[in-house]
Amino acid sequence: MTQHHHHFHRQKSERLVTTTPDTHVGSALADVKPRISPKLLEGLEIRKVSSNGAIAPRILTLSDDLFTLFVSHHKMGNKESLADRFHYRGFKAYATVVGKVMGQEKGSVLAKHHLRVIDVSDILFVQSGFVGSRKLEACREKNPTVNFREAISVFHNNVATTDFLVECEEDRRAVVDAIQIIREAYNSSQKHVGREELLLRYAWYDTDWNKSGLVDQGEFLQLLGRINIYLKREKATKIFKEFLAEKVPKKGGRLGHHAKQRHGITFDECLYILRHIQMQQNEGTRASDAIFEEVFGPKESVAAEDFLAKFLHQEQNETTATLDEVRKLLSELNGVEISGAVDRLDAEGKGDDESIDRLRFREFLMSSENDVYNPEKLKLDTSTLESPLSHYWINSSHNTYLTGDQLKSPSSVQAYAVALQRGCKCLELDCWDGDQGEPVVYHGYTLTSKIPFRGIITCVRGYLDANPDTFPIILSLENHCSHPYQEKMAEALNEQLGDLLYVPESHDHLPSPLELRGRVAIKGKRPPEKEDDETTAESMEDGQDMDSLFEDSLVEQIGDSVAGETPNARLPKIVPELARLTLFNGVKFKRFSTSVDLPLSDMHSFSETKVLKVLNEDTLPLWKEYNRDHMSRIYPAGGRIDSSNYNPVVAWSVGAQLVALNFQTDDSPMNLNDGRFLENGGCGYVHKPPSVLDKEFSSNRKMSLRIRVLSGSCLPKPYGESVGEVIDPYVVVRVHDVSDDESKSSSVVKRSESGWLNTTERKTNSVRDNGFSPQWNDSEVFEFRVNSEDVAMLELVVVDSDQGFIDDKMCKAAVPVSCLRRGYRTVQFYDHSSQHGAYGMARVLLHVDIKYIV
Repeated sequence: MTQHHHHFHRQKSERLVTTTPDTHVGSALADVKPRISPKLLEGLEIRKVSSNGAIAPRILTLSDDLFTLFVSHHKMGNKESLADRFHYRGFKAYATVVGKVMGQEKGSVLAKHHLRVIDVSDILFVQSGFVGSRKLEACREKNPTVNFREAISVFHNNVATTDFLVECEEDRRAVVDAIQIIREAYNSSQKHVGREELLLRYAWYDTDWNKSGLVDQGEFLQLLGRINIYLKREKATKIFKEFLAEKVPKKGGRLGHHAKQRHGITFDECLYILRHIQMQQNEGTRASDAIFEEVFGPKESVAAEDFLAKFLHQEQNETTATLDEVRKLLSELNGVEISGAVDRLDAEGKGDDESIDRLRFREFLMSSENDVYNPEKLKLDTSTLESPLSHYWINSSHNTYLTGDQLKSPSSVQAYAVALQRGCKCLELDCWDGDQGEPVVYHGYTLTSKIPFRGIITCVRGYLDANPDTFPIILSLENHCSHPYQEKMAEALNEQLGDLLYVPESHDHLPSPLELRGRVAIKGKRPPEKEDDETTAESMEDGQDMDSLFEDSLVEQIGDSVAGETPNARLPKIVPELARLTLFNGVKFKRFSTSVDLPLSDMHSFSETKVLKVLNEDTLPLWKEYNRDHMSRIYPAGGRIDSSNYNPVVAWSVGAQLVALNFQTDDSPMNLNDGRFLENGGCGYVHKPPSVLDKEFSSNRKMSLRIRVLSGSCLPKPYGESVGEVIDPYVVVRVHDVSDDESKSSSVVKRSESGWLNTTERKTNSVRDNGFSPQWNDSEVFEFRVNSEDVAMLELVVVDSDQGFIDDKMCKAAVPVSCLRRGYRTVQFYDHSSQHGAYGMARVLLHVDIKYIV
């Protein structure tokens, strides 16, 4: 390891100094420090907004190493006390430990500063200048005169927010710029550091309680649980003491002149012990070593030529890889900072490009370069975005405003902010007349709360300003407003979006995603060309398809609040001001033979139950043909009061573009959606394959997909918690596919989802008490038959086996079968759709084999 890496900042300063190890990431952050406003390092006065909307003065401080953002009651100076740490709510579970360290009982610890602590790797995005979170909405209710142009919302740890007001515009800009600069530096530099190093760096703040820069015995025992290693206390203590005794001889010696070194271990030494424990727990052999020896024999390192021929060409099926590419890869790998690995840098700091050793081979196996998701498919390819919008699967949300169930959960503009960041490109707004003369959005005839229509459009504008190159955002308007309120809607769209709003000149042309880049298109209603008694109100879709059971339950639960109103009430015609802005015009479906002749901008919406009524062997090619030039939107059945989701695979297979899901629900269908839309740079538009786009296309080619789960690394606790039991992980492997003709031959089966959908599930055994480096050595080969490789999805979920209780899902991933790579491959895992904090390091190693059956 190079000398400048793990030292600790110790300068005297009024700035807050933490003891986070200065890995390569720390060096990258140090490089951008001159661009950070000194005010943030010394403490900036802000007004923090709490979850009930109350405003209170606070101090926002960036730690001197830029790894941590603190929000405290008072200026923190250069030292942060144990009492501060204890009162940070994320660490309250450490109460007993802190009490012991401070020699006080749990209840007697008094806080000088109550802290909010956010690690740089937990920050997802930041937005400013408008009400874009639930806390700011609560604040607006309580304090309507607040100037929300002063607002900043930091989104972190999946969907938590820290919200505050900064009066001075220059300071506000400084905060937003600093967070973005730090995030960019962290994200671009973390690839130069090993994942176990990153995980320990992430856990260090919770571990080094006494701020010494060293981990003592008590802290070490806490750390083991924190990163999911279980050892009996006596055994862990013995390992720690033996290492200390060896490290610090009684009479001077290597480190003996530092008295405090007798009581603690450094970051590098900590990793050394962790890897020693790892080998013991895995009975002296790592999965990566077994692969290395199987491919290369019992060597310690292997030359570039052998790595190319024996591994990339033979094992990984990367037959086009060249020696130049391998040398570039090896140079990068040998530059990665791995504690305990031989330093393989030349005089200019470049990595050796001629060979690779076992430790770095292991790092490569678990790296993004070896991802099971083909990296070429993850890249944005703008040349695929030049076809009409109807040629794409488009990332779409249902009732986007809801944060929970369909009946009584709060509506929030925060749901739009999160959906947009997640890559959603079709947002739904259910629009109604409001009490204050402005249209509102909520789930009509229910107890869900109401939010201003204008506030949502402001949020969309904020996203476009921050992401000007984004591909088109479609606003799906379900319009229940009277004419004056419709005029207000048109006014808000024009005022807020201006030139970014696409106004169609013709209704017989669908533009491409590339043509509409950075713009917003409207889906809604236009008046019929000629007076037509047919109901064209797609706005009634939810009402028409709600089964009677759901309607009964609505009446029971809501009672008098909807007396005299029914979801099927006749809707008002659309005013010209709004109709003029509308690209997609919802019309009622009768039959595909007439639908194919409709204007190209006319489209249909189907509930998931309607899909199964409409879909049969005869209509399948007709629906695909319709979906080549026209749009279809699919949405969840009205009976899904809990906001659960349907499986999107069948809808994708017929070529439906807008397959809308409840983004607030963390379930398997949303996992599939996230995995599907990682493709093409996560831009939200994936070109439909020929088998879906072309009704004439036919292929009898089936696939045999064989998967073996080998090992895991750096797996998090459920919900990314820092405390709790050490996990007992197992892996669930599923393939979601459309059924072949044999399984759909019965007319009874055709009408059920199971007749069209074919989901196969397999599970590994669980590994006891090890989330740091579990191995499934006896794992069998899971074989799946794939009928349609173009639409089928592979899903992997890591679950904590909980004896006698419900097993907790910890992290998940999904990959289109068409994007899989053969060989020994790693899976990157997610929490919802993000990789914040501990999730960024979580991996599972697989062996993937693909054979085609004609």
